[in-house]
Amino acid sequence: MLIFFINIVIISLIDLGTLISFTYTIAVFYLFVFFFKSEEFLLKNFFVIQLYILLAIILFQIQKFVMSDWYGFSGDYGGIGTDDSRFYGGVTTNVSSIPYGARSYQGMEHSFVTFLKYLYPFQVNHPLSIIIPNLLGICFIPHFTYKAALALTKDIKVSEIAFKLVLVCPFILSNGLILMRDGWTAFFMILGLYHFFAGNIIKYIITLFCLMTVRVGSGVLLLVVPFFYMSKIIFSGNVNKVFLRIVLGTAFCFVFIIVGLPFLLDYLVSKGISGFAREEFVENFIAKADDSSIIYSIYNMPMYLKLPIGFVFFLFLPFTKIEFFTQGVFNARSVMFTTIMPILQIFYFKYFFSGIFYAFRKNEPHIKKVVYIYGVLIIIISQLSIQPRHKTGIMPFFYILVAYGIVNNNKLSNQFGSLIMAALILMQMFILLK
Repeated sequence: MLIFFINIVIISLIDLGTLISFTYTIAVFYLFVFFFKSEEFLLKNFFVIQLYILLAIILFQIQKFVMSDWYGFSGDYGGIGTDDSRFYGGVTTNVSSIPYGARSYQGMEHSFVTFLKYLYPFQVNHPLSIIIPNLLGICFIPHFTYKAALALTKDIKVSEIAFKLVLVCPFILSNGLILMRDGWTAFFMILGLYHFFAGNIIKYIITLFCLMTVRVGSGVLLLVVPFFYMSKIIFSGNVNKVFLRIVLGTAFCFVFIIVGLPFLLDYLVSKGISGFAREEFVENFIAKADDSSIIYSIYNMPMYLKLPIGFVFFLFLPFTKIEFFTQGVFNARSVMFTTIMPILQIFYFKYFFSGIFYAFRKNEPHIKKVVYIYGVLIIIISQLSIQPRHKTGIMPFFYILVAYGIVNNNKLSNQFGSLIMAALILMQMFILLK
């Protein structure tokens, strides 16, 4: 395959030693192929991982060109960039390969740093030598989105469309092509959903454990899924009742805490008790970035307004900013996230809502449950995470619903979708001109 040889040539020109990492990544990829024993799996996903490696290298080189002091990373943490340089500082022992602005993070202890060390148990001397193995986290997302959509809808056409939409998703790519864990959270989320839909509870639980090792909060999101299938699980007769009670009881406690925590935190803050991560993030990061922003205004509202408005905000996020430069520096990730994705979403949401309208009119129980699950996940992210990039983890769910709407519609549902699309265009224009 041509793209494979292109990657070898480019990597050789950038850093010859990174070919070891590239070879290791392909070997791990083939290990996955061995377990799935599918020629289709091999052909589809080999192209995907090679495509993502090429895109990651291009993004790396762009960032290195516009910010030479950051050695190909996204920039300073809390400013133009994100956590990638911090994670690299925790993984590598080669101080000279760490950007000056991130050298204080050398040896940093973090669950994702530990995960990366297990993922690539060799010496890391160049950023690409860990960025490339990290792409294993996103390269299987399209495949398992396809499998989850097929298990859910039994429709090949829906599954193929979902595969293609996820493959080129700017939202996932902007956070998954760099050294971040968002790609892994999206992968484990959709993998867990697929195993659950396929009825393999043991694999679902193993996936849940893997997800929680990467990010505990995202594991809580995956725990939401069984609640919408309680009756089916309980009366299936295939699950040990004691085991089932433990799993559902644990899930209930987690979700109860998640749902109730925003109200508790607001109450404590009203009594002068603060110092919680969510409150600190709003004041130290969002306010510092732009204290006149919509998101900052939302999270200073009382809970009865914050909950519904925050839900709507995160449902339609990201919004168009046409931001090519951040702090005077060309920001390729921002172009993907605040320009390309919002424009595509205008069309995606037409089919998203058209499909939902069609499913409720036709009383499609499986699609309705996915809609409920997606809605609850948006609520949790909007109230506890408050970080737009954390929505990356549930984007495959979104594309399954979009693909369903593209295939399943009628005149009435199309009219409803077009109405939402028109409203979204007006909303985007208002935010853009604000």
